[in-house]
Amino acid sequence: MFKKDKTIARRRKNKYFLIIVVFILLFGIFLFIFSVRGNFLRVYFFNVGQGDASLVRTPSNKNILIDGGPDNLILYRLGEVLPFYIRRLDYIIISHFHDDHIIGLVEVLKRYRVGKIIFVSSAISSSAVAIFQEEIKKLNLPLINIKTIGTLRLDNYCDLFFINPASLNIGDNGNNSLTTKLDCADYEFLFAGDNEAEAESALIKSSFDLHADIFKASHHGSKTSNTEAFLETVRPQKMIISAGKDNRFGHPNQEVLDRAEIMGIEVQRTDIDDTIDILAEIR
Repeated sequence: MFKKDKTIARRRKNKYFLIIVVFILLFGIFLFIFSVRGNFLRVYFFNVGQGDASLVRTPSNKNILIDGGPDNLILYRLGEVLPFYIRRLDYIIISHFHDDHIIGLVEVLKRYRVGKIIFVSSAISSSAVAIFQEEIKKLNLPLINIKTIGTLRLDNYCDLFFINPASLNIGDNGNNSLTTKLDCADYEFLFAGDNEAEAESALIKSSFDLHADIFKASHHGSKTSNTEAFLETVRPQKMIISAGKDNRFGHPNQEVLDRAEIMGIEVQRTDIDDTIDILAEIR
């Protein structure tokens, strides 16, 4: 009799376990269906310390990584926002080849399938650049070198526009960066890398449309960038500053923060707000 009771108890236990597993599966399916309903644009400005890394996810589920931060923290950040089954990045955009923008990309290339690399030529050389270039060569990845301007159609809603400041007759400067604009059904984002005042001035004089709703501050909010004239041209509602907590460069500069406040621009900072997630429904 005791043995029979144990058998019944074990069967009940198995039954309850099966019910729990089915419930978890159904709940997961529900979350998945809910997450893909509608057309959504999602842009993450990652907290990667004193560096830069942003991820764009389009309504058609294309993934575009802009820069990769100063270390492998980018892998953790990507894992926080991408489902485990997504191991592909359609594009990686490199604003320029400073270590705080590219070191994290080496391991990204090893862990994710990457479609194409978009970049501008640079005279910058470092051990990180050499390792990164060797990994690209090993994987035989297609490269898109933006020499002047460029346009990339992502899907029915989103386009990327590029301009290389080096084409605007300005002095050679290691901070000169590929400027990228994302336009998704009138939601506009501007990523300006580490451009400084000279590059910003040249961009203002160019025919490139700089207006954006969201502006990722140039050079981590440095006082050598984000001039009043540039901010007046961009006319952003919000400025995102990517900087490390208590960094030795004093980024972001207080003058830049004061300028944004006077101009009525909302500021968010990765060193204070952690990763910043912007979600927009495309209608």
